Amino acid sequence: MEEQKFSFSGSFQKIREYVDTRIDLMKLKVIAKSSRIIGALIVDICKLVLLLMIVFFFSLALGFYLGEVLGSYSAGFLATGGIFLLLFLSIKLFEPKLEAKMMEITIQKIMGKWNEDEDDMEEEAIDQELTDLAEKVEKDVKETIKKDLNHEYENK
Repeated sequence: MEEQKFSFSGSFQKIREYVDTRIDLMKLKVIAKSSRIIGALIVDICKLVLLLMIVFFFSLALGFYLGEVLGSYSAGFLATGGIFLLLFLSIKLFEPKLEAKMMEITIQKIMGKWNEDEDDMEEEAIDQELTDLAEKVEKDVKETIKKDLNHEYENK
């Protein structure tokens, strides 16, 4: 059986490969989680635009309806504007509480997307493989050092 000689460069190469693999894995995790968050934000923006369009058309309908009831379209749209002014003032009155609640909802949504478990099983398998590889490299290095030291000791 051929005896293996200890090589620091070989050990360092395996360690470098392990570190590079870990860095690549972290990059992929960040990209996956970031893309989930960005996708969720795009969907939320689309929903917001559609909601604004719905409110706009309902406000037009309300303005025309109140215009018919009041006998003047300008009075109907003025009343509709007054309703929106009251909504705006209500929001302004409760702004600190609403802002805190919106921040909480936003943080929960982003963290929920960040922590989704879609790929966790695959990531755990990769992590396990990397851990096994690191343990193997460490074991190989220790055995090689031990053999090299024993060989040196026997030669003295």
